[in-house]
Amino acid sequence: MGWNLKALQERVISAAILIPVVLLAVAWGGGPFYLMIGAFVLISIYEWVSMVRRVEHFVPYMALGLVYLALGFGACVFIREQFPLRVGVLFLVMVWSADIAAYFVGKTFGKAKLAPQISPNKTWVGLGGACDFAGGAAMLYYLAQVFYFASESDFSWLGLIMMYLLGALIALAGQAGDLMVSFVKRRAGLKDTGALIPGHGGLLDRIDSMLLAAPVFLVLVLFFPFDV
Repeated sequence: MGWNLKALQERVISAAILIPVVLLAVAWGGGPFYLMIGAFVLISIYEWVSMVRRVEHFVPYMALGLVYLALGFGACVFIREQFPLRVGVLFLVMVWSADIAAYFVGKTFGKAKLAPQISPNKTWVGLGGACDFAGGAAMLYYLAQVFYFASESDFSWLGLIMMYLLGALIALAGQAGDLMVSFVKRRAGLKDTGALIPGHGGLLDRIDSMLLAAPVFLVLVLFFPFDV
């Protein structure tokens, strides 16, 4: 696949600005975090309404969007407030690792299309890269927990494998969220949900994977034996 260097440059610059801002707001918590979440909610609702008003069946798509946004943002708030900060950072790093890997691995090595009628640029190789990179990030987190915050005797291969599985599942959920929004965009005849972020499109184009991955992550860490 060919590389659009101008678009790539815009994506890198936007990410270099947005990622530190999000991490700072999450780390600070309180007012800055809720201010960011509130702004994200308002922008996301605006972008979703602007998108689905172009779709034939407005009401069911609008209902889908409200559920999707409520669950996604609600889960993000719950993760930040009910878990140690490191768990929220782990979630962000897994989602971002999956998104970055899906883009670069897919662009570099991908040929077989994942869902050509929904998102022509997504490939099976990109999906595999997303799972591997998110799983690798979770494994590094586990090793850091064991060797820096606990003791070496707490290490287990099963725990390491479970963390890889956690990352892979979050990558799959994130890619599913991306495809869901892409499906609605195609029905609306749009390429992007907006033009807010250079190189990325709208805010939903940037956080669509995170919003579906968040409730999945929450269910997994609450009800399954993942050592976070």
